[in-house]
Amino acid sequence: MSNYTNFLGMVSTEFNRYVMENEKLAARIPANALVIFQIDGEDKFNNWHKKTSLKNRETNQPIIYIYVKKWRKHSSIEEVNLTEVQT
Repeated sequence: MSNYTNFLGMVSTEFNRYVMENEKLAARIPANALVIFQIDGEDKFNNWHKKTSLKNRETNQPIIYIYVKKWRKHSSIEEVNLTEVQT
């Protein structure tokens, strides 16, 4: 799996969380929309994601661009448990 694919997975997950917290934005996203992320400072990723997405677009599928301008400075994780493995 490429680094871009891993990054896209992280961005998609974070965007899903964002949309769940922002219902007005969610209401503006058409059904079956092709979502193309454009991340500030990530030009190579942006070009790759746009090219890959448009290549796989369905006929007449609506397109939306999501421009990510700023990230939270903290993790979304609230609590974790760690188990040490004895080798």
